Amino acid sequence: MKNTVAVSAAALILSAGATFAQTTIVTQPSVETTEVQTDPQTTGSGAVGGATTGAVAGGIVGGPVGAAVGGLAGAALGDATEDAMTPETRTYVIEHRVDSVTLDNVAVDTVVPETIQLQPIPDTQYQYVYVDDQPVIVEPQTRKIIHIVE
Repeated sequence: MKNTVAVSAAALILSAGATFAQTTIVTQPSVETTEVQTDPQTTGSGAVGGATTGAVAGGIVGGPVGAAVGGLAGAALGDATEDAMTPETRTYVIEHRVDSVTLDNVAVDTVVPETIQLQPIPDTQYQYVYVDDQPVIVEPQTRKIIHIVE
């Protein structure tokens, strides 16, 4: 009788242990969505492209939350780039070439040093400069390159 009780108790403990061992709790972080507003004079396509690129990059680095944050940041930058790079802006900077300067790093978000003179672009808030014989659009408040004209 002792063996039967011991075997029954052992079977009950093993059964309960197996049940607990197989219990899996899965939690997923909630993702907050935010609507992105574009200026009325833009199509929003720059924001869409920026959001897509930002979401992919953010997702690789930070998972679902990184994708959401990257998407929002990319949408804002994409919308600014679209605002800055209208067909009129492109024509103006190509037709009004200025002396070229040299920078170590020519990429979007590179800060142009204060020692380099930026040129105004009529009817926009942006300025430009030629870097290594290529025009770049610069946001004057931050002096960051926001678009490289191809």
